[in-house]
Amino acid sequence: MDLSGLNPKQKEAVTAPLGPVLLLAGPGSGKTKTLTHRIAYIIEKRLVAPENILALTFTNKAAKEMRERVGKLLAKSKGAAEALTMGTFHAVCARILRHEISALGYGNDFVIFDTDDQQKLLREILEDLRIDSKKMPPAMFGALISRAKNLLQLPGDLNLGLEPPMREKLAEVYGRYQDSLMRQNGLDFDDLLMLTVKLFESFPKILKKYQKKFTYVLVDEYQDTNPAQYLLLSMLAVSRNLFVVGDDAQSIYKFRGSDIANILNFEKDYPESRVIKLEQNYRSTKNILEAAQKVIELNPEQKPKTLWTENPQGEKIILTCEQDERAEAEFVAKTIIKLASGRETELEYEADSQEDKPSYSILERFIKAKKMQARYSQLFSGGPLPQLPKSHEPLKEYCVLYRTHAQSRALEEALIESSIPYQIVGGLKFYERKEIKDMLGFLRLVVNFRDLVSLRRVINEPPKGLGDKSYAVIRDFILNLTPGEKTLSLAEFRAAFKEVGLPAKQWRSAQDFFAVLDEIGGLGDDRPLPELIQLLPRKTGYEKYIRDGSEKGESRWENVKELINVAHKFGRLPWRQGLQEMLEEVALLAEIDQKDEERDAVTLMTLHSAKGLEFDNVFFVGLEEGILPHSRSLINPDELSEEVRLAYVGLTRARKRLYLVYTQSRRVFGNVQISQPSRILKALPPENLEYKKLAKDHFLKDEGGELTVEPMEF
Repeated sequence: MDLSGLNPKQKEAVTAPLGPVLLLAGPGSGKTKTLTHRIAYIIEKRLVAPENILALTFTNKAAKEMRERVGKLLAKSKGAAEALTMGTFHAVCARILRHEISALGYGNDFVIFDTDDQQKLLREILEDLRIDSKKMPPAMFGALISRAKNLLQLPGDLNLGLEPPMREKLAEVYGRYQDSLMRQNGLDFDDLLMLTVKLFESFPKILKKYQKKFTYVLVDEYQDTNPAQYLLLSMLAVSRNLFVVGDDAQSIYKFRGSDIANILNFEKDYPESRVIKLEQNYRSTKNILEAAQKVIELNPEQKPKTLWTENPQGEKIILTCEQDERAEAEFVAKTIIKLASGRETELEYEADSQEDKPSYSILERFIKAKKMQARYSQLFSGGPLPQLPKSHEPLKEYCVLYRTHAQSRALEEALIESSIPYQIVGGLKFYERKEIKDMLGFLRLVVNFRDLVSLRRVINEPPKGLGDKSYAVIRDFILNLTPGEKTLSLAEFRAAFKEVGLPAKQWRSAQDFFAVLDEIGGLGDDRPLPELIQLLPRKTGYEKYIRDGSEKGESRWENVKELINVAHKFGRLPWRQGLQEMLEEVALLAEIDQKDEERDAVTLMTLHSAKGLEFDNVFFVGLEEGILPHSRSLINPDELSEEVRLAYVGLTRARKRLYLVYTQSRRVFGNVQISQPSRILKALPPENLEYKKLAKDHFLKDEGGELTVEPMEF
């Protein structure tokens, strides 16, 4: 095999003797290349037969790419790549269970329940146990059961740190849930791992069978393994021929159950292991890499490594402070146009106005804060955004990174206005998200209760017994209104509604639904639109419905509150006029977006979705305290460390150009808040940065040469 294309450390890893090996691979260091060469090398040297090799990944895409690469490297050995057992942890476990699960009392033709199936089953169980699913929703139990399964805990040995009443209730629900799954010959996603481990623990002969089959085990992204995966690997790799690749500095999935201790303790688990570091980066410029290195050094507990590159020094990283989230989005759009078209835009790093000069008196800061808040009523005062010209370079090398999906709304609007095609990875576009569509459906019914599309969408959100049959009756009643009755107000419609042929319970639920719409529609014109939108989810019960105690529920609620930020643009108008204009604008934005079928587009994604990807040009936005690091992490050192690793992942996605953006103020949940630049920015080396706008004044050097962050409170 030709190893001339490998650097010395990669070659050392590929040719290492059998036994435990930890390959610490920094971002952009060629880990996939090294891993696939390792597989091909041990096959070519006949150290291990291909059918005895197990290679585990975390995505199907990674597994497919690895198999293709190995196939090319072993082109002369026909069938070698196909003989490998390669795939995700869950896929490989499902394969094992298909052959062996009868030992646990299941049939080999089991079905795998998805999240929706799981929630429906849990809802039925809660009803049987007479547990109020509003106070204790299925999603909450689902999250706790998933956590227990990742820790390999069965209903009888739960130990999640819960108080006794909740622990007992969870044990009862969990027990019934597992019993029901088994009766239906079903497994959920977490069962694939847990039951494989339980199978091996309970049946040593079956375990020995797979230990004999898989004499060499390789694992990609080892830092992302959870306790169940860790134990599974420990059981299979009895020969201690374990080759793991990972980077503790990119461990960012604690919320999914991953445990960074697995990679940090590898040498304790395998004292005879060989540790090899891939520190040469082939992706980024020196400026980007040096900045990323300083950021990750904020974390005290890590495997020490120093990334370096032979790439050029490159352009300095741009650090800019924008006025608010709208200005942040405009900066991104205009910079993309400038770079992609090769010409300057009107707002290209304009000189700071006198108003933006640093001020230090309390009075000046107070006046400045008030002025910034006033600007929110004129978000488009800067005039129309420039348009992306027809002739431009490809956009697939442009990426915008943010901490949460709720941040995408202002960015999407600016990109649409500038005719810049984009795609969202790891999430739906803002106005396509279910909770936003639901809220817009409620709002459209406030304006026009005859909107049957919206009525069908939300009349049973949250569930109130008004299913398809009830909807059909109400629909026919509305469609059969006489011409004179079509001008009925909602109050008059409710009075006539007594003639609807619904059972008493459904009739009352429908009356209550329309009564809420009538109450909101009766608000005086002096009430601001944002207030109306805040009131609506409370009155309809929609807030309690989506805030079900799960992380997903809180994320959906954040998106609803982001819609309130949209409404502030129309807040000076009478609410009915403002609502109509907002709905019209949203409809036009959505229509333009849907018609954009360009494949070559700017990518928008969260930091969690970005790992493993790289782009020439990266915009890293929202670098403020409370966003990154997230407010939920500020009191927990472990979570704060993960926020630092998230920032490191974001910085190292960039190849050539990197733009870091924070704002002076940001509308959060409907209120303007003065921003504080992220503490992560303080770690960046000034020599690698070019400061723009107020960032020049916020980041200063004191007499000792230390970089300090000027406070931004007013």
